[in-house]
Amino acid sequence: MSDRQGASGRSGLTVFPAGEVVVADGAVGTMLHAAGIPLDQSLSELNVGRPKLVRDLHAAYVGAGARILQTNTFDANRLRLASAGLADRVTEINIAGARLAREAAEDAPWVKIAGSVGPAMSAALVTRIPDAERASILREQIAALADWVDLIILETFGEIESLVQGVQVALDECDVPVIAQLTFGDDGRTLRGEEPAEVAAVLSEYDLAAIGANCTVGPAVLQEVVAELAAATSLPVSVQPNAGTPRRLGRALRYAHNVDYFAEAAAQLVAKGATVVGGCCGTTPAHTRAMVKSVAGLAPLRQAREQVTDRASLRVAAPVADPEPPRVAWRFPGEFVVLSGTSAPHGEQVAQFVTQGKELIRAGARLLAVIDPDPPATRVNPLAAAVLLRERVEADVILQIETAGRSLSALQADLLGAHALGLRMLLCRTGAPRVVGDYPDPGSLWDVDSVRLIGALSALNDGVDWRGVSTSVRTRFVIGASLRTAAVDKRWELDRAVEKVRAGAHFFVTEVIYDVDEALNAISELRERGVDVPVIAAIAPFGDVATIARRTHENANAAVPSALLPRLRERDPVESIDLAFEAAEKLAGHAAGILVHGPSHADSRVVGLVSQLSRMGAAR
Repeated sequence: MSDRQGASGRSGLTVFPAGEVVVADGAVGTMLHAAGIPLDQSLSELNVGRPKLVRDLHAAYVGAGARILQTNTFDANRLRLASAGLADRVTEINIAGARLAREAAEDAPWVKIAGSVGPAMSAALVTRIPDAERASILREQIAALADWVDLIILETFGEIESLVQGVQVALDECDVPVIAQLTFGDDGRTLRGEEPAEVAAVLSEYDLAAIGANCTVGPAVLQEVVAELAAATSLPVSVQPNAGTPRRLGRALRYAHNVDYFAEAAAQLVAKGATVVGGCCGTTPAHTRAMVKSVAGLAPLRQAREQVTDRASLRVAAPVADPEPPRVAWRFPGEFVVLSGTSAPHGEQVAQFVTQGKELIRAGARLLAVIDPDPPATRVNPLAAAVLLRERVEADVILQIETAGRSLSALQADLLGAHALGLRMLLCRTGAPRVVGDYPDPGSLWDVDSVRLIGALSALNDGVDWRGVSTSVRTRFVIGASLRTAAVDKRWELDRAVEKVRAGAHFFVTEVIYDVDEALNAISELRERGVDVPVIAAIAPFGDVATIARRTHENANAAVPSALLPRLRERDPVESIDLAFEAAEKLAGHAAGILVHGPSHADSRVVGLVSQLSRMGAAR
């Protein structure tokens, strides 16, 4: 039993007067977005940039009857502010946030000011941060708020471990009451899968003013969560649901208009055991005003100690020191490798597809690659094709993944499935929008690019998912990135390559090379920038004139090469293969391997070229 244990929390009675339900305010972030602030802007920056806007929002919640105001500081830690160039202004921005809330409530002395503190990591910053650094980040923010607020509220934490760390830091750093809230999903569990009773068992060991739930879901799911929390602790329970599930309209979010429903749900949450009720994303002063009326005269449900769930039967989690992550790297250091790339087959071509794969491996290919973008629906899904090669050919396979038009959550789900099926090597590309008779919608195509996908995969290797929540198992993805050696803006392309390596890329695969000298210059310049990851050079000797024209003349990022290789207009196919082999010989001294783009159908010529290249590599 911790020496910080307490039935009502440190100074808990000053926050929750006996026998009273306390109504907290509602959304800050989504209200600011509704006022025209872009989704990608740092909201806490507004504390110094647009203080009147923030103060007026707080005042609206005071006018609606809220007795707890949360400061606009959820994202005001060093790591999150760094993305806005404000990492050195943590103290200033947090104090400004607290002062604005206090100014808004200066004529309402019964209103308590709660310093809002979110997790050190976020969905946009998925790279795992060492345990000690996370603690330092939280400590800096809490120390800035401590002398200016009546309580600290740790909110929207995704799992117990990170919340316990925040609790420990807060209790060590300040003397004001602390509320600790996790966020739960549709299944009534934390984002890491922990049950409410587990949460209550762990957090009840600390001297907290309340424990609870906020964000992610609406009131319906949190009814049972609150009931389970209240049954497993004698601490007060707080709850701040979202208004519901948002709809994205361009760059804005829209929530359901459900004030009456929300107010009724608030009374039900009190009946389930909540002492503090408020709102999170999508809620407004109108929701707060309706909740105040709905819970007026209600008393908190008091749970007798002997009714509390037996905590001895529950698994108690606690933060542990980060273990050394398994080292993941390119699997063929110092070796010249030959890869054969292919597109996913049509259904009737599966047997031929597998047979060709076996022949390529026998010819000397070290890796097979499913390299086409997602094909039309009449073809096998690329992920399924890659698994098919791995299982039936018993070969290592690189799977190309494009992000255009896909969300990070959907990509992660697919790739965790790929990992479970044994795929380890991925090639990340942003790709291009697919247009079917209309102009592409710019609002959704570029939410995730290759750099962010690389960062997300690297984070999974470190044990952090796309939401910034630590995972129980770490993946072992070997992460590839694309490199265009013939680019309109070569400086931008090389800067982008450096960014990809910093995000976690282990190797590069070039776009198809048609100008060898230009490719060698690009690889040399990349090395001069200090990038020393392996580069696989891609050639396409079996392409046709239309394919070359599309890749070189119709791509806005590609520079038209001065000398196409191979020149396929009317040349003998044998000559084309000879030219490809000559190109590979020139590239071999600078590249870690050659990727041969094969034709879309089985072809003995690609097997012969792979065999020839393999012998060349073995002789080096």
